[in-house]
Amino acid sequence: MLAKLEIDFKSVFFILLVGSALGLLINYLNPNGLPWIKEERKIIWANDSLNVTKDKTGDNLSTSKNENDSSREPVAITLKQAYKLYNEKVVFVDARDFVEYEISHIKGAISLPYYDFDKYKSILDTIPLQTPLVAYCDGKECDLSILLSDKLYEAGYGEVYIFFGGWMDWQDKNYPVDSNE
Repeated sequence: MLAKLEIDFKSVFFILLVGSALGLLINYLNPNGLPWIKEERKIIWANDSLNVTKDKTGDNLSTSKNENDSSREPVAITLKQAYKLYNEKVVFVDARDFVEYEISHIKGAISLPYYDFDKYKSILDTIPLQTPLVAYCDGKECDLSILLSDKLYEAGYGEVYIFFGGWMDWQDKNYPVDSNE
């Protein structure tokens, strides 16, 4: 014979309430806890006086900024600024997946897919931390370049730029590309 199962809803509710309160308290006290509301990433734009300085051998050392750009965090750049940096031989880093990179990319860019960062990050071993880097992805609607630039900054690169217009703007202007098509 089946026994009747009686559920004490007050007890269940109390257990859920106490468990939730404890979880929220632990999350609040944990320095690595989950934020209640995700902070929106604020994009800082570079000014127009972006210049790459060179050492005696002609190699890129760093990109100088004027006194209004006090932040060393990644800053966004326009197509015009990206092309200027490209002509100054700054390293471009493609944040898109490897297949998209293989199909076509900015000429000379290296592939470092954001979603496979750990798999491909060994490519950074050959790039000194003082090297200016420009991260890009598909375009204005893509945030992989922002996410990758933050990872590059966290890895120790002090001169990281986010090419906000990305691949779409570059391609529209018929700037130099490598393509397997």
